[in-house]
Amino acid sequence: MNHIPILLYFLFISYSLTGQSLVEKIALDACQSLDSIESYKTLQDSIQGKVASAMANTLMGRTSEEKKRLATVEGIRGTIKEVYEILPSYCYNIRRLMLKEKKKNFYKISDNSSANEHFQKGNILMESGSYKNSIKEFKRAIKLDQNFVYAIDHLAIAYRRLEDFKTAIKYCKQSLDLFPEGEVALLNIAVSYLALEKDDDSLKYYELLKFYYRDDPEGYFGTAKILLIKEDYENALDNLFVAHRIYTETNSKYLEDSEKLMNMMFSKLKEINKEELIEKKAKEHNISIKK
Repeated sequence: MNHIPILLYFLFISYSLTGQSLVEKIALDACQSLDSIESYKTLQDSIQGKVASAMANTLMGRTSEEKKRLATVEGIRGTIKEVYEILPSYCYNIRRLMLKEKKKNFYKISDNSSANEHFQKGNILMESGSYKNSIKEFKRAIKLDQNFVYAIDHLAIAYRRLEDFKTAIKYCKQSLDLFPEGEVALLNIAVSYLALEKDDDSLKYYELLKFYYRDDPEGYFGTAKILLIKEDYENALDNLFVAHRIYTETNSKYLEDSEKLMNMMFSKLKEINKEELIEKKAKEHNISIKK
């Protein structure tokens, strides 16, 4: 039995699931052996055996009630199902490989050649700053292919650049209905909500971006901005330092933005006599602070 489709189905909803202690223990044990896998194909071939092995390992030393649960076919099947439901939440490597595979299905050009023509025209127009005309082309593309995630995402971006944030959010949600983990839509909806000063809604999507894409600095940077507004300085620094490290390691053009936010945050903390928090968090993140 191939459990990968089950994992793909549960990837989005598993973010909020809480497993039972036995199920969590099995998932964590399985994660350790799945953490070094580098391809989706290997994950498909390995996952069933790794989960079975984790179940055997976990059963040792468990309570009589937990052993009893695995003494029947129904108990074993139910436990396996719950393990697969929470595995994506517990195993970043599984999320990473699954999302890489899902992107192949959603981040691609359309099978409809006419839809692709309108999409490409829209991109050219958007790059030239002709956002209203680009919107017309993206809408034509979507009319020909309602599942064209790329076109929906770019339509949302065009509206955001026109500062029509409510409409941008509408199309981000349409994209997320098709691909709930789509990083383009997650980032754009977070940015749009922040522009509307709906900080809690924005934070929700920045947190999802961090959860699905741990190596993407944008989720951490956006979270840091909102937490600074909320005066949660400790967690704001944690997120900012993670973003700054990734920007630095990737030689990102956005490094200057993180430095500006860092200076803004430091000024605020000095103003309220919390300079020691800067040094504490910088040390935790191995960040050198210029005084």
